[in-house]
Amino acid sequence: MAGPGQIPGRYNIVVEGAYETFEHQMPTEGFVQQLETDDVPDKVSVVGLDVALKNADLIANLSRSMDQRATDLEYQNPTVQFVVEGSFHRNGKTYDLRYDGELYPLQDVFGPQLDRKGNGDWLIAPF
Repeated sequence: MAGPGQIPGRYNIVVEGAYETFEHQMPTEGFVQQLETDDVPDKVSVVGLDVALKNADLIANLSRSMDQRATDLEYQNPTVQFVVEGSFHRNGKTYDLRYDGELYPLQDVFGPQLDRKGNGDWLIAPF
């Protein structure tokens, strides 16, 4: 059975320190490369999304790569965690990440289908 923050077949967005993370960790840029080469590990923690949200080009590239590989990821069913610093805040029907005194819309990366899990320190989104 999957542990908290580790649901297979979904993007798990977790606040750093709230849940156990995977030993295999990679930066956001590395995850984009893995998506583009269709080589996403079975279990991976992606770190640095909080910082990457300040880079509009990187976020656009990440979002585009995630969208293009969604069907492949659904078939492969990996467990992907995005480990972020900050806190989640509801904004209408979606969520923002408060990081370094700013709010960043997570919808720009994961689309509008974000659901809150746990004690407010874990979100999930479909591939």
